[in-house]
Amino acid sequence: MSDNSARRDAALKNLDKELKSRARREKLRPLGVTLATLVVLVVIVGGIWFAATRGGDDEDTTAQDAAGSSTEDTPTETSGPYKSTGNASKDVSLPDGDNIPQDGTTNVTFHTSAGDIAVTLDHKKAPDAANAIEHLVREKFYDNTVCHRVVVSDGMKILQCGDPSGQGSGGPGFSFPDEFPVGDADAGDNLYTRGTLAMANSGPDTNGSQFFLVDGDSKLQNNYTIFGTISEDGLATLDKVIDENKDANQDKGGDGAPVNEVKIESATVDA
Repeated sequence: MSDNSARRDAALKNLDKELKSRARREKLRPLGVTLATLVVLVVIVGGIWFAATRGGDDEDTTAQDAAGSSTEDTPTETSGPYKSTGNASKDVSLPDGDNIPQDGTTNVTFHTSAGDIAVTLDHKKAPDAANAIEHLVREKFYDNTVCHRVVVSDGMKILQCGDPSGQGSGGPGFSFPDEFPVGDADAGDNLYTRGTLAMANSGPDTNGSQFFLVDGDSKLQNNYTIFGTISEDGLATLDKVIDENKDANQDKGGDGAPVNEVKIESATVDA
């Protein structure tokens, strides 16, 4: 193997190791993943690749191009706005992307170990998100899953749920684009008020199954799709969870797993 090929192979191995390490560490969180970090990573990797492959022989270049073409031609299952991403934490089908309701509401109740949390999904404000969450509820995706994250700080009071793995990095094996208020110049500020139901994500257009329930006005940028509201009874349950965790995880800014496990025992679509 030529020195040039060895350098290229080493660069690819380092990249693969870094990406896998980042995937294990990264949790879906309302703070998301900063675009600047991704840009820096791309620049660094691009530099490594350029240095490793510059001046390489024609045979190696042709083989790499052929592999790239093969990857690009691999079919990806889609259904309307829903795109399969693989690695589902729990088996579930893609939502119907051809008949997405564009108006009305759907009432859902998360029956948790801390008490019931009833929510209303808004199909007009965020049709793709509301449709996806209703689909996941109907397919029992959320049953027997824990709410893995609670944040209680001066600027945020939320409970985050929706990952069957309980680690904060899992999902349904599909993603869909952001909706209101993301990208809406007229949306306004400070929209994540008490009673808001919003999608968690790991960057632009990475919505899946994780969501967060806002118990107290939270200072967040408009990066998270708002797709519904929480009932007063649901907020009473949420109040108890937040109160239990007001002194927890202080070494992490009040951000961590609940001190008492909060499990979604079942979720139902209400008539």
